[in-house]
Amino acid sequence: MATPQEEAFCVLRFNKCESAITVQRDFRRTYGTEAPTAQSIRRWRQTFQESGCLCAQKRSGRPHTSDENIERVRQSFVRSPQKSTCRAGLELDLPHSTVWRVLRRRLTLKAYRIQLLQALLPDDKQKRIDFCNFISEKQEENESFVSRIVFSDEATFHLSGKVNRHNVRIWALEQPYATVEHQRDSPKINVFCAISRKKVYGPFFF
Repeated sequence: MATPQEEAFCVLRFNKCESAITVQRDFRRTYGTEAPTAQSIRRWRQTFQESGCLCAQKRSGRPHTSDENIERVRQSFVRSPQKSTCRAGLELDLPHSTVWRVLRRRLTLKAYRIQLLQALLPDDKQKRIDFCNFISEKQEENESFVSRIVFSDEATFHLSGKVNRHNVRIWALEQPYATVEHQRDSPKINVFCAISRKKVYGPFFF
């Protein structure tokens, strides 16, 4: 729910630019929270034109979220920041939309995706150093060596349960840089492709 100051900000901006999208962009930049809808912005301007003020009036529709429920939502995600808003709503007996609104607008939290990293073995770092030294030596011997290299990569699709970054979010004020290591020996299908200076090889499935 917007404060009177925020409503006034939107009305003044809208009177200048006549663009709800521009007002929303300025609102997010100024207050750092989700902007009101275009419908709300136009309604506030109409109210101001008709009554000459933005005085608080008796409101109908969505009830105000209590401070107690805001604190319950905050504590719920402090205990489990990876929890979905749907699950939190079920646990707290609150609508999913209310949980999401409290997280975004009242607690100003953001949902960050988890990052997947390749699990490294103890001798992997030394192998990388050896490879870099090898490339440097070959390039010194023959300046065209690098241009003859075929670069390749593969994408792995796991058949068992793995972290899906599109479904996993961590609610926090700052980027937590959370990571999950995954093993390469789990059941999977690979897609391989390579590229050289003159040709693309693949894709190949195995």
